[in-house]
Amino acid sequence: MSKRLVIAMAVVMAAGMFSPLLRAQDNKWNLIPPGQAAYKGKKPTGVAPRRDLTGIWDAIQNRLGGFSGAMEHQALYPPGTPGGNGTEGGRLDETGIANPLPYTPAGLAALKKNLPSGPGVRQVDSLLTNDPAGLCDPLGFPYMYTWELRTIDITQTPKHVVILSFFYGNYRVIWTDGRQPPADADPRYNGYSVGKWVDDYTFVVTTTGMLPKTWLDHAGRPHSDKLVVEETYHRVSRDTLELTVKITDPVMYTEPWLALNKADMHLLPDDFDVPELLCSPSEFADYNKEVANPVLRQPSQK
Repeated sequence: MSKRLVIAMAVVMAAGMFSPLLRAQDNKWNLIPPGQAAYKGKKPTGVAPRRDLTGIWDAIQNRLGGFSGAMEHQALYPPGTPGGNGTEGGRLDETGIANPLPYTPAGLAALKKNLPSGPGVRQVDSLLTNDPAGLCDPLGFPYMYTWELRTIDITQTPKHVVILSFFYGNYRVIWTDGRQPPADADPRYNGYSVGKWVDDYTFVVTTTGMLPKTWLDHAGRPHSDKLVVEETYHRVSRDTLELTVKITDPVMYTEPWLALNKADMHLLPDDFDVPELLCSPSEFADYNKEVANPVLRQPSQK
């Protein structure tokens, strides 16, 4: 088995062992969202409530996406390219991919220092990766959205919006009390978020102050301390929400770019119980000892 596949397998397989609650105990607990086929051909229905994002939302098209980078900028060669199919690996940069990012010289140099485990043109053997996900480190924002945006629970109060993400047990607080982002922020994994309604159905969030050591996505795209992430949540209808994520970082990129563009999120029942998907360092170590390390000791095979 290819060493390059081990870390991706570790994340997916270990997620099942991170929490025993993946097995449903009865029909109200540990529910699995419907598959993409359930939404195929369905149009948004119901009148959207004004200035309200409350609910449990499932990002069906992204649930298993993002393994090769942000959805709008996959680190892959175009379909039909010889040696492609998402497991090319071994390249220092992303020359030749279908939708290249506008790196500055500093951005390109930083990119080459990040060694991703996810499928793509720069994928490396798992023994060489410095992917935060491969270390069971916090993903931070926006990595948590560009790689494994699954099901989120949004709650609103008069002063903030709270977003609970069940993958990696993450949460974010978006302040809506009129405060401005901190001018000289002490960096945090999820940064500092402020939001406002620009109309009755569009909520815009600005996040700054992210730790520069975190990645933007699973392809190892870098960022600096000047990173600004803008999210736009557009409530299309009662049961459909569109999410757009824009990246601006003048140190690493010559112009802003979209990581997600009107990604559909679907409303689940308000009693929907989402399983835990936590990263436990001790369980991750057990997995590596019993499964990953024996594979890595074998000769690399493609």
